[in-house]
Amino acid sequence: MFESGIVCICGLPGIGSVGKVAADYLGTALECSTMKSFFSNSFPPQVMVSSGLAELMHAELLRPREKRNMFILSGDAQPLDVVGMHELAGNILEAIHAEGVTDVITLAAYVGDTDEIILGAATDPESAAALGNSEIPLLHSGAIGGLNGLLAGLAPLHGMRGFCLLGTSTGADLVDIPAATNLLNAIKKLFNLDIDISLMEPMTEEPDELPVEEVDMNYC
Repeated sequence: MFESGIVCICGLPGIGSVGKVAADYLGTALECSTMKSFFSNSFPPQVMVSSGLAELMHAELLRPREKRNMFILSGDAQPLDVVGMHELAGNILEAIHAEGVTDVITLAAYVGDTDEIILGAATDPESAAALGNSEIPLLHSGAIGGLNGLLAGLAPLHGMRGFCLLGTSTGADLVDIPAATNLLNAIKKLFNLDIDISLMEPMTEEPDELPVEEVDMNYC
């Protein structure tokens, strides 16, 4: 379904950090380098510190070392307001369209009543049917909030197809590694990637649980 195009796989922080964990893992496994950074006045008012170095929160567009038809987008946070979300999503989509991207795939979490471990949605009927043909069950109703929803939903306005893959999560874990692993397995199969998902297994220890009602359900 993506054979002749260029795809950007996006994962921003949300419920269980499912999309971000999956995107960050892809960035490492595919030996990506940073092409462009995106900043926003609507990011949380803080810097990230590592080994004594302070850095503004940002999102990064990454390119794998060997796959020239793929980009990865990850980030530290989502904007705190609706206007900031739309502005950042627009900036990102303009930038990746200029790089020749034809398909935007966002990775997120789904919290709800389902027996499926992965669900998918797309911005046109043909693309939704293609997901089904790729053995990805479709989400038939609901909402996908935050940048993970906007980047897919706004993609057609920038001349690209939009997709969202959702890893089923209880919403109770701060970091849901099993749900992120399910997303990685789906991406690996879709793109025939030679990456070792087993490296996620040591991270599957159960973290302390939060009551479900305390989780922000708007940002998937």
